[in-house]
Amino acid sequence: DTDMVIIYLSAGITSKDSSEDDKKATLRVINEENSFLNNSVMILTYALMNEGVTGLKELAFLRDLAEQNSVKYGVPDRTALPVIKGSMMVLNQLSNLETTVGRFYTNLPNRMIDEAVFSLPFSDEMGDGLIMTVSKPCYFGNLLLGIVGVDVNLAYILEDVTYYQDSLGSYTFLIDNKGYTLMHPSLTRPYLLSEPPLHTDIIHYENIPKFELVCQNILSIPLGSQIITVPVNSSLSWHVNKLREIGKEAYNVSYAWKMVQDTSFILCVVVIQPEIPVKQLKNLNTVPSSKLLYHRLDLLGQPNACLHFKQLATLESPTVMLSAGSFSSPYEHLSQPETKRMVEHYTAYLSDNTRLIANPGLKFSVRNEVMATSHVTDEWMTQMEMSSLNSYIVRRYIATPNGVLRIYPGSLMDKAFDPTRRQWYLHAVANPGLITFTGPYLDVGGAGYVVTISHTVHSSSTQMSSGHSVAVMGIDFTLRYFYKVLMDLLPVCNQDGGNKIRCFIMEDRGYLVAHPTLIDPKGHAPVEQQHITHKEPLVANDILNHPNFVKKNLCNSFSDRTVQRFYKFNTSLVGDLTNLVHGSHCSKYRLTRIPGTNTFVGIVNETCDSLAFCACSMVDRLCLNCHRMEQNECECPCECPLEVNECTGNLTNAESRNPSCEVHQEPMTFTAIDPSLQDALPQCINTQCNQRTESGDCFGVLDCEWCMVDSDGKTHLDKSYCAPQKECFGGIVGAKSPYVDDLGAIGDEVITLNMIKSAPVGPVAGGIMGCIMVLVLAVYAYRHQIHRRSHQHMSPLAAQEMSVRMSNLENDRDERDDDSHEDRGIISNTRFIAAVIERHAHSPERRRRYWGRSGTESDHGYSTMSPQEDSENPPCNNDPLSAGVDVGNHDEDLDLDTPPQTAALLSHKFHHYRLHHPTLHHSHHLQAAVTVHTVDAEC
Repeated sequence: DTDMVIIYLSAGITSKDSSEDDKKATLRVINEENSFLNNSVMILTYALMNEGVTGLKELAFLRDLAEQNSVKYGVPDRTALPVIKGSMMVLNQLSNLETTVGRFYTNLPNRMIDEAVFSLPFSDEMGDGLIMTVSKPCYFGNLLLGIVGVDVNLAYILEDVTYYQDSLGSYTFLIDNKGYTLMHPSLTRPYLLSEPPLHTDIIHYENIPKFELVCQNILSIPLGSQIITVPVNSSLSWHVNKLREIGKEAYNVSYAWKMVQDTSFILCVVVIQPEIPVKQLKNLNTVPSSKLLYHRLDLLGQPNACLHFKQLATLESPTVMLSAGSFSSPYEHLSQPETKRMVEHYTAYLSDNTRLIANPGLKFSVRNEVMATSHVTDEWMTQMEMSSLNSYIVRRYIATPNGVLRIYPGSLMDKAFDPTRRQWYLHAVANPGLITFTGPYLDVGGAGYVVTISHTVHSSSTQMSSGHSVAVMGIDFTLRYFYKVLMDLLPVCNQDGGNKIRCFIMEDRGYLVAHPTLIDPKGHAPVEQQHITHKEPLVANDILNHPNFVKKNLCNSFSDRTVQRFYKFNTSLVGDLTNLVHGSHCSKYRLTRIPGTNTFVGIVNETCDSLAFCACSMVDRLCLNCHRMEQNECECPCECPLEVNECTGNLTNAESRNPSCEVHQEPMTFTAIDPSLQDALPQCINTQCNQRTESGDCFGVLDCEWCMVDSDGKTHLDKSYCAPQKECFGGIVGAKSPYVDDLGAIGDEVITLNMIKSAPVGPVAGGIMGCIMVLVLAVYAYRHQIHRRSHQHMSPLAAQEMSVRMSNLENDRDERDDDSHEDRGIISNTRFIAAVIERHAHSPERRRRYWGRSGTESDHGYSTMSPQEDSENPPCNNDPLSAGVDVGNHDEDLDLDTPPQTAALLSHKFHHYRLHHPTLHHSHHLQAAVTVHTVDAEC
């Protein structure tokens, strides 16, 4: 149905020597070329009048061109299809081209359908995020007047799909009539997107057996439904999270869809069966003793306001935050600023027991959820006064599926914050009835690194059977608190400072919650997302050989176009896990599950030298080998680029078989407050760090650090002491804080040093650089002359066929490359450039190969792995340590999610050199910074 038009503007002047043969030849070319296109091209001619030159003959020829009247000039038309005749228009002046030539479309056949057309999402140049253009033709009778269009924000169009919340076992997605996905639960909310979503088929998102048949029906039937049975071993991970009868081998998925009226969109509702009956809250009244306080303390002018680290807060009462999912129009809530009058309206409606105040735009069930969560207020206030853990708890909170958040201490939150998309919420829902650990991660409110424990609240009396999760409760603890608990319960872990005997707590994805390196002041890396494969490669190497305990998975993440690799540990472990591989006696370990949680506790006893490697990149999250993945191969959780055809949205054959990942982790932003308030308001909680003289009284306490290392990062202090976090973050005096607005003393010294280094030495540096450039040019000219002489000995044909000068390539190829087909594939298609970030100056050789102790040193670049049997050291006869923890049997199939993404340094460069000379080969170059773990210990 595409209209092809040629617009020809000419004075119609023919040369003096032209004849009828020239005109005939022109019409013959038009006739022949248009016949190849089935006479589908229309020609529109516009005659530019030139007085005294343009006459009737010229106008007649232009008309014959427009009407493609080739028969008049003796050119037969042998095609069966008729010619689409155009028209000729005379232009007397060029000032009104927009009303003449610009309206060429009025000559086209009137085949346009009177319906709206939606463009693909694209970035708005005016800075309004992602938008879609909706356009529609405008007619007066049968006359096309023009096209009317409007740019609509993508978040507004997709808000009902994005914030759909009916039950835990259902979700929705939106596609167009060609199957391309506009919104899916595994995608980031459009309001937070900075780039258009991936233009790909829904089959890649719903990558389960038999869905291709469902997709065909969705695209061909305007209204319908279909149920398919999916084996659990072929299911999507986020489907399993919605199941409650884990023991079954298969489950049903119900798809119900409908074409959206007057659009090309298809909306589909998916239900994972058997669906859990949802109980609706009855109309509740507020607790008389509780006070409803909205989180916008900056608008309400709370008299008892204080600072909870960096957040505006109050200890008087918990605050209630309504995220976008609580509103009937989420986009309207996000796009307009909240005012004091709006906040007062919210408060009046939510605390009204008479049900007479008008709804200010909230969902029907939100008020009951706010009133139900108010019953926890009294308990929190009591715990704040009596609990012995207050010195270690950052905050308490509870969140509902509709986005209602109640938090204590009451704090000002960012408007875009959605608790239902945070990892602590998703992990708790995926592990109903278990205490779920998440973290450690850097608290955006300024509390440093924290660990969250969360638990689901169920609507039924039994938590494990038929419970529907109606809320999730969570508590943020300081990172060091859990290591403190570990040391108190197992004193053996600290008898040698965590060098030979180490204890750790690991959650079900393999990330460490407590480990000696996480609290080590000399650690070189952030404590976020530290995996057991990185910190304990000896243990990880052996664990991977235990059947049915750990599984390495991969999935496609379409939000950031990566293939994620991650681990899933079996939380139904019974008994203890010990060494399995023969020859691993130098590093004995014992691992057991902590009952009622998604975590494991482990003890490692290193008694002699051993060697084990795990491939871990410490400068990004790139996998060392993206072309294969082995279950028993030790590597840190990593990612590879997702190869997508930008035109068709199709994936490669290998990646198209991968399941899609869960919802992507959304970034959390901090709500800035007036700087004058920061200086005037006191801290809500004062833990009096300076008065704590013992390490045990300071370790893990809120806003306190036990200062042990001097500002150089190496020298131990003669006398350790307790100080506020901003004075010695991580235990180092004057250490640079991970928060951008709080550099610390060391950061100030670095800035001062840089100012000193920037002294006016420009002329000297310029002279030196000039000399270097002259020397480089001289060497280049010399080598260029040598290359020219050497190429004179080649045959002329070979010299012409060479597309790249082989003397400029590095041909020192390792002989081992010939033995590994997979390695050749990697090197020929991929170039790894791994940057090494060193805190201290080392020699170049040490930068290339950095040796560190297992479990005690930070890695840089990539570390590699070889079997433990390669160690030539004699084994020792020490027995593994026993954790002495009772193990419960909770048969829960847990799921994992991927950690936050980092900027990838991997760039794919495909250079296809055409080398016809038979003796020349490709040159391959693989550059990577390598770190190798080794353990230096004696029996």
